Amino acid sequence: MNKPLTVYKASAGSGKTFTLAVEFIKLLVVNPLSYRNILAVTFTNKATEEMKMRILSQLYGIWKSLPDSQSYIDKICQSTGLGKEMAAKNAGIALSNILHDYSRFRIETIDSFFQSVLRNLARELELTVNLRVSLNDEQVKELAVDEMIEDLTQTDDVLSWIISYIHERITDDKSWNVIGSIKTFGKTIFKDTYKEHAKSLKEFMETKGKFDEYVKCIKKEQKDAVDTMRQIAEKFIKATDKHGITIEDLYQKNRGVYGYFLKLADGQIDTEVNSYVTACLEDPDKWCNKKHPNEAYIHSVVVNELHAILQEAVDQQKIQKVRYMSSMLTLRHLNQMRLLNHIENKVRQLNTEANRFMLSDTQHLLQSLIDNSDSPFIFEKIGTQLHHIMIDEFQDTSTVQWKNFKVLLLECMSHEGSQNLIVGDVKQSIYRFRSGDWRLLNNISDEFGNNEELIKVEPLSVNYRSLRNVINFNNEFFTTAMSHQTDDTGQISNAYSDVVQMVPDSKPYEGYVRIDLLADDDYDEKTLEIIADHVSGLLNKGSRQKDICILVRYNSQIPLIADYLIKHINNITIVSDEAFQLSASTAVLIMIKALKVLSNPNDDITKGELVKAYNKHILGNNLSDNVLLISNSKLNEWLPEAFINNIEGLKRMPLFNLCQTLHTIFNLDKLAGESAYICTFYDKLQAYITELSSDINGFLREWEEKLHKENIQGTDVDGIRIMTMHKSKGLEAESVILPYCDWKLEKTKNNILLCNTNVPPFSDLALVPIDYSSRMEGSVYALDYYEEKLQNSVDNLNLLYVAFTRARRNLFIIGKDEKKDDEKKKNGKQQDKSNKETLRSDLILLCLKEVSERLEKINPEISNCIISNQGGGTCFEYGEITISNEKETVEKTENVFLQDYEKLPIELKQQTPHLEFKQSNDSKHFIENIDDDSDDSAGYIKIGSVLHNVLSNITTIADVDDALKKLENDGVLYDENISFEKISSMLRKRLASPRVADWYSGKWEVFNECTILSLDSSTGLVIEKRPDRVMRNGDEVIVVDFKFGKENDDYRKQVRFYMEKLEEMGYNNVKGVLWYVYANKFVEV
Repeated sequence: MNKPLTVYKASAGSGKTFTLAVEFIKLLVVNPLSYRNILAVTFTNKATEEMKMRILSQLYGIWKSLPDSQSYIDKICQSTGLGKEMAAKNAGIALSNILHDYSRFRIETIDSFFQSVLRNLARELELTVNLRVSLNDEQVKELAVDEMIEDLTQTDDVLSWIISYIHERITDDKSWNVIGSIKTFGKTIFKDTYKEHAKSLKEFMETKGKFDEYVKCIKKEQKDAVDTMRQIAEKFIKATDKHGITIEDLYQKNRGVYGYFLKLADGQIDTEVNSYVTACLEDPDKWCNKKHPNEAYIHSVVVNELHAILQEAVDQQKIQKVRYMSSMLTLRHLNQMRLLNHIENKVRQLNTEANRFMLSDTQHLLQSLIDNSDSPFIFEKIGTQLHHIMIDEFQDTSTVQWKNFKVLLLECMSHEGSQNLIVGDVKQSIYRFRSGDWRLLNNISDEFGNNEELIKVEPLSVNYRSLRNVINFNNEFFTTAMSHQTDDTGQISNAYSDVVQMVPDSKPYEGYVRIDLLADDDYDEKTLEIIADHVSGLLNKGSRQKDICILVRYNSQIPLIADYLIKHINNITIVSDEAFQLSASTAVLIMIKALKVLSNPNDDITKGELVKAYNKHILGNNLSDNVLLISNSKLNEWLPEAFINNIEGLKRMPLFNLCQTLHTIFNLDKLAGESAYICTFYDKLQAYITELSSDINGFLREWEEKLHKENIQGTDVDGIRIMTMHKSKGLEAESVILPYCDWKLEKTKNNILLCNTNVPPFSDLALVPIDYSSRMEGSVYALDYYEEKLQNSVDNLNLLYVAFTRARRNLFIIGKDEKKDDEKKKNGKQQDKSNKETLRSDLILLCLKEVSERLEKINPEISNCIISNQGGGTCFEYGEITISNEKETVEKTENVFLQDYEKLPIELKQQTPHLEFKQSNDSKHFIENIDDDSDDSAGYIKIGSVLHNVLSNITTIADVDDALKKLENDGVLYDENISFEKISSMLRKRLASPRVADWYSGKWEVFNECTILSLDSSTGLVIEKRPDRVMRNGDEVIVVDFKFGKENDDYRKQVRFYMEKLEEMGYNNVKGVLWYVYANKFVEV
C-alpha cells in the first residue's frame, strides 16, 4: 500500500533533484491535468526556476523520446507501469496543458506561496487588499529607530532608558554612542522567537510599573545572593577572630580557606572553590600545617566549628551563585529589551502609514488564523484544491513555516491517492540564521505520531557526484567526527546516521584528498602560498580554471585570496561575488560619488575622488593625487559644467530622475560592459524609493550599509570561483580548495540569545536577552546554553560537510595545527568532550589518524594514505590528483528547452525625458504665466496665478480660507515662498479696499468664470469667452477682469467685448472694470 507521505533523506550528490522531478512528472504522466492540484515549494528563486525548467524539459524529452531523457523515461515507466508510447503521449499532453495554463503550474518559493495565501486571507486578517509586501525588514527597522530617536523629548521615558543604557556602556568601557547597538539589537523583533511571545511582552511592557517592578525584583535577587554569602563569610571571620586564628595560621593563606571567605565577604560570590579549599573540605587535617605550634587547638576549632561553616558556604554558594549569575545575566540587556517594544510600535506605525506588510510577519500572522481552524477553509481561500504537496530543502524550514504548512499537508494526505513528498538532508542544514530548524527533519516521524501507515522514510544513499576516493574519505571522516561530538540528546548521531554513502560499482578508486594543517608561524602567508601552489598544480595538469572552486568561511577572506592569486599566477581570471557586486562598477560608483557631492558640496575629499574617476575613466586623463592637491580650490573646473553649475537644481529633482540625469551629464554610456550594473542599480534604486523615500542622504546610507553588496546576474566565465561555504550549497566543482579551516566554533561576541525559564522571579518576563557564554551554565538559563551549544556543534559540522562534499575529483583542505600538549594527541576524544576543541581545525586533526586507519582497511592493496609532519604541521594525503580528460564540447540536444543561448552585447542608452515639473495634478494652470510680464521665469507657480484663481472662484470674503485650503491640499501652496499665510495676507489686504469689499460683500449675484458664447459671422464658428467675474444687483451689472501685469490696451478691448455681449443679452446698465491687483488700481472701461 502506498503511503501518503514519502520523506527522502538525500545526502550530498545523491540525485535529489532527479528524484523530485521524477515524482512530479510521474503524477503528470498518469494524469496530464494533475498539475492543477500539485504544489511544489523550495527556498530560493533560483531553485524554483531550475525545477520548472527541469520538469518542462523532461516532459518534452519524454514526449519526443529523446536520448538525453532516457533515464527519466525508464524510471517513470518502471514506477507507473505505463508503456513508453502512452507515457510519451501523456507527457506531451501535460506539457501542452501547462504551457497554456502556466499560472497554475505551481512551483514556487515558500515565501511566495504564503504571500499568495496572505492576500487571499486579507479580509480575515484585517489587511487591505492592495497592501505591499516588503522584504526590507532591516531598512524599516533602521527608519523606526531613527524616528524614535528624533521624536524624543526631555520628559520621554525612552530618553531616560537610553541614558541608562549609555551609562552601562561607559561603565563597561564601551562607546557611549548606542544608536548602532540599538539598531543591531532591534533586529530581535523580526526573530521567530520574539514574534511568538510578542503579545505577552507587549502587555508586560505597557502595564504601568510592571517592568520597573521586575527590574527591582531581579536586583533584589542579586543583592540577596551576595548578602547571604557575605553573612556566612562574616560568621567565619568572627569565629576565627574569637579563637585568635589569623590568615597566617591556615593552609595556603590567601589561596586557601581564609582567602576564599575574604572574597565572599567582599561580594565576590562567583569566586572559585579551588583545589586547596576542596582539600580542606574533604579532610579537616588539611586546614593547618602539622608543624604549627597551635596545630591541635586549631584542629579542634576546625572540627567543632569552622568546618561546618565551610560546608555551609560551599553548599550555599551553589545555590546563591545561580541566583547571582542569573540576575547579572538578566539585568545586562533589560534596558534594550524595554526599547524593543517602542521600536516594534514604531515599525507598525510606519508600515500602516505606507500600507506595507513585512514578509517576516507573514508566517506568524497566518499561524494566528490557521491555529485550530478548519483547514478546508484555508484551501477555499487559496482558490484551489491541493492533492499533492512537495517540499524541497526541508531542513531549511522554520518551525512556524512548518506549523502553517502542516495543516495543508495533513489535508492533502487525507485525500485518496494523494502522493506527497518531503526532500531534505539534516547534514546540509546551514541556514539557522534564517530560522531553519533541522530538528524538524531529524524527528519527522514524531510530527505524525510515529504512524507508520502515513509516512515512509527513504534514504538516497548513492553518491553520483564524487569519485570513489573522495566519497570514502568523507564517509570515514564524518563517521569519526560524529563520534567526537558531545551528543547527550542523540540528535547529532541521528542526523548523521546516514552519512555513509554507497559508491556506484562503475567508479574506480580515483580521486584525491590532501589536508595541510600548518603551524602558527606565518600561518596566513603560508596558507596563501599553498592555495597558489594547488591552483598552479591543477592548471599545469590540464584543469580548466572554471573547474576550480575555493570555498571560505567569511566574505572578508575572498579579496585576500583573489589579490594574492592575481599577483602570483599569470593569466588567471577570478570569479567571485565581489566581482559582480554593484560596488565593482565604475559607472555606479561615479553616480554615488556625484550624489555625495550633491549632498555635501563642501566635501572636497569626495569631490576629488569624483574628479579623479571622471577624468580617468571618461575623459582619459590620469590625474595624480599631487595634481588634485595642488588644484584643490579648482576642483570644480575638472567636473562637467552641467553638474557643477546646477547643483541646487539637481538636488530638487526626484531621485530616480536625478540618477538618470547624472548618467547623462557624466557621459557614463562611454563605459563598456556597465549596462548590467546600471540596470541592476536602477532596479535597487526604484525598490528603495517605493519602499522608503527619495531622500538622497537616506539612499546613500542604504548604499553604504547594504546596496553596494548587491549582485548582478553573473555570466558563465572561465575563471576560478571563490565563494563562501554558505553560497556553495547546491553547487559542485571538479576541484575544491578549502583554506582557513580554523574558524572559531562558538560566537560569543554580540551573540545574544532570547531565553525563557520557568524559575521565578526570572520567569515573569516571557523572554530575556542573555549574552551567550559559559556563565549561562551556572544560571537558570542553563538549558538555553546547552541548546545553543548543540546548535553550534551541528552548524559547524554541517558547514564542514557541505564544503567537503562539493568536490567531484580533488579536495584540498588547509587549516591550523595547534598542538597544545601530548595528552591532547593521545586522548583526543576526552579533550574534545571537555570542550578543549575551539577551532574547526582541532576536529580535523583529531580525526586524521583514525580516518587514515579506516581508509587503509577499505582496500589495503591500493591504499596510499599518508600522514606526515612538515614544518611543525601535519600533512595528510589520500589518492592521486585526477583531472578530467573530457574536452569542453557543447553537446547539441534536440530538446527545445535546453538549447544554448547566444550572448549578445547590450548597451544601455538613455533618453533625456522632456517633462514639465508639476507640483500637483491641478498645478499646470498655476505654472502658466497668465499676464505677468515680469522677468521671473523660474518655472514655479506664479503668485499672481494663485491670486487670480482664488478671486475668480470665491463669492464672498468668507470663502477665502476654504479656497486656500483646497489649493494647499492639492499641493499648489507648498513652500515658504507661496504659503497659505502669505497668500491669505495678500488677499485680505486687497479685499479690504472699500470698492472690492463691496464686490465680495454677498449682496451681488455672482457669475464666476461663466462662459459667454457668440457666433463669428465671418467664419460661422462659435466663440467662447470667459470673464473673471460678473456681478448683478437688480438692473446693475458689473464685469471685472483681474490683471497682475502692466496696463495694456488689449485688456480694455477684452472687457469691452464682454460688455457688448451682455448688452446683447438684454442687460442695459453694464459697467466694466479692469482691476490691477498688485497695484490695487481700478480702470473703468
